[in-house]
Amino acid sequence: MKPSALSSREAIDRSREASTSRACGFDFNIDVCGDLHIHNNCAGETKPPAPGDTPPCFPPPATGNTCLPPVAGRKHKASPAQKLATLAANARAPSALAAGAMHLVRRFLAGASPANELERAAFARLAKAPAQARSTLACAAQQVEGLPGGQRSTLFNPKIDGLDVGTPLDPQVLTAAFGAEIVQRAGLATFGVTEPEERPGRIRVFEPGVESFFSQVRICTINGLRTANFIPPVPSAGYRPEEIAHDCTTTLVNGQPQVTCQVRVGNCVGGQIDGGVCLKVPTLAAGDGVVLQGVNFFSVDAKVLMTARAPGSGSFELDAHVVGDIETQVNEIVDGQTRLINDCRVHDRIGVTLPADMPPGFYEMQVAVPNITGIPSLGTRLTSNSEIVEVVPPVTARFQITAETLRCRGETSPASFGSDEVGLRFLAMPLNADLTTGPLTEVSRRFGDVDSGEQRNIDRLIFNQTAPMVAVALLVMGHEVDGEDAYQNMVTSVSDIFVDLVKEQAKFIAGALSAAGIGASALKAVGGWAIVVVAIAVAITLAIDLIIACWAPADLIIEDPTGYSITDLAERTSPAFPLPPVVSFKSEGGIQVDSTPKEKIPLQYREMREYDSSDEESSYQVTYRFNRVA
Repeated sequence: MKPSALSSREAIDRSREASTSRACGFDFNIDVCGDLHIHNNCAGETKPPAPGDTPPCFPPPATGNTCLPPVAGRKHKASPAQKLATLAANARAPSALAAGAMHLVRRFLAGASPANELERAAFARLAKAPAQARSTLACAAQQVEGLPGGQRSTLFNPKIDGLDVGTPLDPQVLTAAFGAEIVQRAGLATFGVTEPEERPGRIRVFEPGVESFFSQVRICTINGLRTANFIPPVPSAGYRPEEIAHDCTTTLVNGQPQVTCQVRVGNCVGGQIDGGVCLKVPTLAAGDGVVLQGVNFFSVDAKVLMTARAPGSGSFELDAHVVGDIETQVNEIVDGQTRLINDCRVHDRIGVTLPADMPPGFYEMQVAVPNITGIPSLGTRLTSNSEIVEVVPPVTARFQITAETLRCRGETSPASFGSDEVGLRFLAMPLNADLTTGPLTEVSRRFGDVDSGEQRNIDRLIFNQTAPMVAVALLVMGHEVDGEDAYQNMVTSVSDIFVDLVKEQAKFIAGALSAAGIGASALKAVGGWAIVVVAIAVAITLAIDLIIACWAPADLIIEDPTGYSITDLAERTSPAFPLPPVVSFKSEGGIQVDSTPKEKIPLQYREMREYDSSDEESSYQVTYRFNRVA
């Protein structure tokens, strides 16, 4: 070609377009006078290169619904459409971070100039991507553009996803959107609704007789632990282990410390059930949120009363956040008779935040509701049964969490197509007492040729507490990628870009909860610290999973968004408490998660968590170690 017909700059641009369309990654600069000849060896390479030949390029992007198709002859991969359909079916709130990451990609590819610190950091990261990776980024953006409207708005926050490419991503807009998402997720976990606005429960009272001592306002559970006043009554065998009080001791077994616990019978501090078995006294940290579930919380002006037990003194009347049960009927028909439904089938909920300076000790807790029933004999307000709780000062210890081993119980199907290639990511984010967040940290680990029955050592410190905090969000993700090393590296490198974009956004959303109108004093509106950090973990996990699902031929086999309050960590590593309860749930990515406590010794606790994917017919286990280090 002659320069007069096509300039050198135009030739370079067209060559780059040709290279990205054929998925061959290179960058070059040419200064030429005269003819320019460009020879690409990227099309249709189907056989291994002979010695000295140019190596094959990465598999070309498909023209259909995927950006990097699986390598022929290897394990089948779920399509982006299948993955996104699963996420949309399980989504509980649209992702602000995923929408932000894709908007940053769109603006960068359009050649926009960075408009703020967030965009400058993100564009600098994107500028490091090679041509092939940029082609994949562009394809991912196109995938989002092609989503059906309802699915797109379910997965990507419309307030950010709907921005024009010429509009910068404002950190304040991102912060507000992320904060609102956390409130939605925490509200669902605490009150069962995405918008936890206050609302009264239904009035379920009767005019008592002279000899009636029935508590018409009733506390049924405290942070999910059933009280002795739960009705219908629960037999001793019906209570979960974590609801029962234990006495624990440490003994030496073969020279090693071992914690053993026995059920406490008699001399109960709190509630007592059949056979004199003691119920656990709920432990509440000063400054944390508490959620009570019960009956007849029929006014948003309800209060929570806290009265110290001797030798303590003093009392507190605390404002509360009421979300009443408006679904359960007030009456039912039993044997032809109309009866009031006023037992623990009702799910009125009330949230309260304890003062940060509340003195430690045992307290009697009650709910007080103003009498708006029209029954004068009930007095000016109705008070509930009294329940004993223990208030403890905020823990000042330091903790570490380590991922120890990965075990493959069953590799992805079909196993005959080869071993799994497993990539793991562990991300952690601390939560501070003022509800700001600390830095989002990441640890990665990759294993090749993993077969059923095999175990690999991870040996990675995935969280190291270096400053005071009240909780930590922890998220674990694992993908299986089959193919040539170069192909695996391509998937990993582009995934790294998206994870880095999420991490860059995380630096600017530290005050997200305050931006959403939630401060430490209003924690009662969304739940306790543990609820908040789990919501954060789910939001970050979904963001990464979602943007990877848009383009990558990598199957999700591990997904575990969780979180721990500082009190949770202290109890796990303390010999004074028994092993924590088994936890089971299904992630928004469709992974079944089941925890199994393994062992504890003073200052250390081990837990195995199993991850089952029905889509991939796979099962993996990761063992974690929790240590108190200060």
